[in-house]
Amino acid sequence: ALYTPHGRINIRNAKYREDFSPICPDCDCELCKNYSAAYLHHLFKVDEITAKVLASIHNEHFVVQTTDRIRQSILDDNFDEYMNDFMKNYYA
Repeated sequence: ALYTPHGRINIRNAKYREDFSPICPDCDCELCKNYSAAYLHHLFKVDEITAKVLASIHNEHFVVQTTDRIRQSILDDNFDEYMNDFMKNYYA
């Protein structure tokens, strides 16, 4: 599974077989900058260890970025607004 601002995705789903866009276009991790969803789908289908490494890089980047945004929203005194927006997008 991969985490994005728009929810959790299962890259093994057939819809990613021919999706040559990045997993998350706004993400600047190594996976999203250099590889397509179709390539990652293929790597998972053939059980290549690189798939797990790339997915881990992306997910760790997502968690760190989300934590940084939460921290900043607390400092800016708008945590409730941030969390409402995050939850609305993540579970939409």
